[in-house]
Amino acid sequence: MTVAIKSLAAMTTRAVYDKLAALNADIATLAALSSVLGWDQQTMMPPKGADVRTRQSVFIDTVLHERASSKELGDILHELQARQKSGDLEKELNEYELANIRIGLRDYKQIVLKPVELAQARSRLSNEAPIAWTAARKESDFNKLAPFLKDWIKISRDWAQIKIKAGTAPEASRIHNEALSLLTTEEDKKKCFKGYYQALMDDYEIGFKQSTLVELFDGLKEKLVPLIAKIKAKGQPHDDSCITGNFDIERQTKFSHRIATELGFDTDAGRLDVSAHPMTTGTHPNDVRMTTRYTENLFSEGITSTIHETGHSLYEQGRNKKYDGQPVSQAMSLGIHESQSLLWERMVGLGRPFWTYALPVLKEMFPEKENVQSATVENIYNAFNRVEPGFIRVEADEVTYHLHVILRYELEVALIEGELEVEDIPKAWNQKMKDYLGVEVTEDRVGCLQDIHWSVGLWGYFPTYSLGAINAVQIFNAAKKQIPDLEAHLAKGDFHILKEWLNKNIHEKGSLYQSGEELITVVTGEKLNVNYFINHLVDKYTAIYDL
Repeated sequence: MTVAIKSLAAMTTRAVYDKLAALNADIATLAALSSVLGWDQQTMMPPKGADVRTRQSVFIDTVLHERASSKELGDILHELQARQKSGDLEKELNEYELANIRIGLRDYKQIVLKPVELAQARSRLSNEAPIAWTAARKESDFNKLAPFLKDWIKISRDWAQIKIKAGTAPEASRIHNEALSLLTTEEDKKKCFKGYYQALMDDYEIGFKQSTLVELFDGLKEKLVPLIAKIKAKGQPHDDSCITGNFDIERQTKFSHRIATELGFDTDAGRLDVSAHPMTTGTHPNDVRMTTRYTENLFSEGITSTIHETGHSLYEQGRNKKYDGQPVSQAMSLGIHESQSLLWERMVGLGRPFWTYALPVLKEMFPEKENVQSATVENIYNAFNRVEPGFIRVEADEVTYHLHVILRYELEVALIEGELEVEDIPKAWNQKMKDYLGVEVTEDRVGCLQDIHWSVGLWGYFPTYSLGAINAVQIFNAAKKQIPDLEAHLAKGDFHILKEWLNKNIHEKGSLYQSGEELITVVTGEKLNVNYFINHLVDKYTAIYDL
């Protein structure tokens, strides 16, 4: 039932806000149902359930779109906006409630632009394409996925074009209009997709400029390529036999579950399962689903993936329950979300203090493995921090990892902006792997088919991984300044101290601030500074490799 403007005007501000909160809660419930369907598809759904799952997902997402774009919601938001302009809101609502209105207006402006047909097409494709990806990856046949990627590029361009024309992505509109001004024919203008990637990236990292990202990535390539060359020239002075060989999957699973819970993952409010690609789905702080994957002859893959996803899960479980179901309780951005997974995976999980605690646990789990039993903390620290260019992004060390991200970013931009055709992805991918990492890709399975992201429609997402790593180092440095003897606590397994600091300073804040960059400034006392990240890598690996 639509609320009339006249009746809203007669209500108190608190009453109008409460109506907004109720609608938000319903929308959050629908979004949670959609997420659970997606998680189940990747973990437990029987193969024959694919068709019915598509129908279920399209139905839920259609209802979600209708609720999120309803006139009732718009009327309430605009009434609150009018009261805010008159200065009434600040007297009656707190900063979190005001943030809900700000976020609600922004999201509503976006959702009403999206035709229901586009929302349905996205939902349908996000169910069908991952199934094709799974088959293509298994058979190492890119052609099985290519038609679905073409559909995703068209849908993504359609969405970017809508945002640009409506002016809801100002930087994207500026880039696009500037490019159009240089063209003379209508045919060329129709094929101009400049600014489209900026519009897509803005869905994941609000307000972050692509020009800033280009500068950042150029700087990383400038620093990391020679660092990798120096490390390669040294060879591999450190033995990694303590983490390679036959590691029983069942016991790896027990070890991963134990570490996840000791880091703070609440198993009464979440699950840890296995999927082809590690992931986390947070439907509610009391219902967080994460997955990992294990490799029998490479112990490091399972535990680093688990710790990474645990970082995501701790964020989701630590969200502000006082504003449950409200936009302000959601994670600030993908770059901030990735900062939490990478902080736990790399700043903690790849550190000496962590293995001071965890090595005895590993020895307990694998008593028959001589190389584990004889390993020292220094042995396992060096083994986990070997720099060795490889095919797989999620297995990459923290030095070479960002070249994997940059590669994907550059291909995404070329695809969205029309400079690369889908059929040419394998060739372009393989060439960049050779140029950046000196690796010759042998098959699509370990090349352009390794990630699920494009098949689920995450175009503009990959840069957030590197942004997350940069954020993680700066946040961890702030934590060390504010928590006395933090690394001594980690060495004893007292992980709750760091978790509680992150809960208070990152997780509970949700989307209170305008952007991830503002949150970083508040938490660390300064703007995002890539030098923390670069210095961390140079100092750490200069010491490990005696450069």
